[in-house]
Amino acid sequence: MNTTTKLKTAILASACAAAIATAGHAEEFNIASGDLKAALTTYARQTGVSVIVSGDAVKGVRTRGVQGNLSPDDALGRILSGTGFTIRRDPSGAMAIVRGTSATNEAVDLGQFQIAQATPSRGAVETVTVTSSKLGGADVQSIPIAITALSQEQLTATQTAGGPDLVKQVPNLTFTKTNFTGYSIQIRGIGTQAISVTTDPAVAVALNDLPFLRNHFFEQEFYDLAQVEVLRGPQGTLYGRNATAGVVNLTTARPSDQFEAMASAEIGNYRQRRFEGMINLPIVDDRLDIRLAGEWTKRQGYSFNEITNERIDGRDLWSGRLSIGLKPVEGLQLNLMWEHFSENDDRIRSSKQLCKTDPGPSEIDGIPTGLDVSQGAGALGAAGYLSQGCLPTSMYSPDAFQVPMEIRFPMCWL
Repeated sequence: MNTTTKLKTAILASACAAAIATAGHAEEFNIASGDLKAALTTYARQTGVSVIVSGDAVKGVRTRGVQGNLSPDDALGRILSGTGFTIRRDPSGAMAIVRGTSATNEAVDLGQFQIAQATPSRGAVETVTVTSSKLGGADVQSIPIAITALSQEQLTATQTAGGPDLVKQVPNLTFTKTNFTGYSIQIRGIGTQAISVTTDPAVAVALNDLPFLRNHFFEQEFYDLAQVEVLRGPQGTLYGRNATAGVVNLTTARPSDQFEAMASAEIGNYRQRRFEGMINLPIVDDRLDIRLAGEWTKRQGYSFNEITNERIDGRDLWSGRLSIGLKPVEGLQLNLMWEHFSENDDRIRSSKQLCKTDPGPSEIDGIPTGLDVSQGAGALGAAGYLSQGCLPTSMYSPDAFQVPMEIRFPMCWL
């Protein structure tokens, strides 16, 4: 036996020994009966075993679960018992869950499956399905797109309540409020500073992949969402010309054929109260489903008006959403949605802006522009039309906070 053969034999023996040790290692399992996909997700997180499964195939399938001190293989076998599914092992070590009557080691093409949850429990990463791409329903970790996707559970856990809060979770994203009802989102430093609501933004905001210009992204809070996706870079192929810097896509939770209900309440200082609820009702099997969700927020403002002796910048808003899933015939799925938003508070849309006033040039090529500072703002003459509004300066400079009494530009100050 030559050296190469000995080395291959040693490696093979080590691999077999590791496989046997893994299969024989017993763990304490306590996976409740119920949805098969949820049970497989819990199993994969606990064991760290890569489990490949088709979400459509296991939809609506239930399992009796598993309890006791068992090996991972035995536990998975009990989870699949009576479900009509079995295990097929891939040469890479992953296990595919497929329909069948007996287990086999036959290799399968895993391209048709998607990973439900195949990361160890010590570093579990939730699988998020991307909808904002032509791939349609692909795993966010398997497509070449610069994207951040957050599920509703992640939004709740990180207290990401609305659009401005995304700056805490999304790299390269900034959010600023402009005058009137406009706002500016920038991704990788690219955005639109125009304050007009009729201006195409460089970062598009879409709801369920449908881009729209006027919205309540600044005011409205997140509730009952499937996920929030932020795509970086030009997205004109799917979202048109108003997506040169990227897209923020909000995906609402759709009606399902399973009964669901949720309610939550938050109480905090500044008299903060926030209530959120959802109920999903399957009316006719999977042919007619109704989902009703709503959210209400009210609190005092964090700012204080010394003139009126009252707090300002509070919240008093509510929003409701009705979704209907209709499947009249096989192969045709209709999703209808109605949403209402209402706000009646003293929220500050835009406060005093920092600006070092630009008085304009006193002369151009030796020709005076008519600026005479000593006579006040009324004597600006042509210089007022040549002013840039604000000059570059540090936001910590006194010039950014103080306006000379003799020079005032409404374009710079509210």
